[in-house]
Amino acid sequence: MTLPAPGNPISANQINVEGDRSGTANAPLSGSSSTPQAGSLVKLYAPPNSDVNQSAPHAYSEFYSKTWNALTSYSSSTGTVFSGVCALSIDQTYYHNGSGTYPAAGDTVYSDSGGTSVLADFYYKFNSTYVIRITGGAGVVNASWPQDIC
Repeated sequence: MTLPAPGNPISANQINVEGDRSGTANAPLSGSSSTPQAGSLVKLYAPPNSDVNQSAPHAYSEFYSKTWNALTSYSSSTGTVFSGVCALSIDQTYYHNGSGTYPAAGDTVYSDSGGTSVLADFYYKFNSTYVIRITGGAGVVNASWPQDIC
């Protein structure tokens, strides 16, 4: 569901529910400072989950027509160099912002469900034979990856 369009009523309850939280969750708009605080509605909707502006001042109108983009979890190996990736066990849970079950080229991959820590530059095995490559320091899967190489 997408939050109401401009000109319609919008509430903290609606914003919480769209963000996969209880409608009665105690969530201030942004917290007590100009930087959105952890647990606040503005921080909840920070990229990659949505694109609410993280600069003060804040208002409920910033949430009009927004949608929550939950990350998708998947199982993977730890990161390593190319020559050792196929020998690794798939024993980690990571998250990506793509639409598929597994990350694809251009998706950003995270080590946490909140999308705050991108994966380090390495090779990662998933689905027993497929590998993704991350370079550039931003957690983005390189073009032409994943590849079936194991």
